[in-house]
Amino acid sequence: MESTKPGITGLDLRIVLSVMICYLTATMLDMLGIRFVYADMRLEIIQKMTACISCLLCCQDTTRISYKAGVNRIIITAIGGLVGILVVLLDGIIGNQLVMVVLVALGVLATLFLCKCAHVPYINARIGGVTFILVSSTLNGNARIWYAVWRLVSTLYGVAVVTLVTWGVLALCKKTDKAKAA
Repeated sequence: MESTKPGITGLDLRIVLSVMICYLTATMLDMLGIRFVYADMRLEIIQKMTACISCLLCCQDTTRISYKAGVNRIIITAIGGLVGILVVLLDGIIGNQLVMVVLVALGVLATLFLCKCAHVPYINARIGGVTFILVSSTLNGNARIWYAVWRLVSTLYGVAVVTLVTWGVLALCKKTDKAKAA
């Protein structure tokens, strides 16, 4: 059996750079006081956790594969978020915790089904279920709707950063390789 030494790869560095950019952006927005205010809540415009998780999940070996992973991430976040918003709205009308248990179960099922209809890999459909759970369970009342909106914005931002970093770094590496070969 061939053993390989652990090491840091170009992919690792692109992931780290993407996470750093997202975390720095969210931190700077927070330091500048740029937040979405809803009632007594102040929600991050770029959610650190969401944007950074997008970087970890979407950064791949090539720009094309990273872009495809990013598109899947956006689809599952949108589906989980929209199903979550529907459940939040129903919860606001019904207002019964025991009914909410059934709504959450149906919401997970709907999220999984819609993600399958969107032809995303099944593991991604399950991550869409995580988005649904976060939207329907993290905050209270209609603040959950705004959480879903800013979660999607943060996902879009993370995917854009990953795509640009992957494209930029790989283009730079190609240029460097050509210069070395010449």
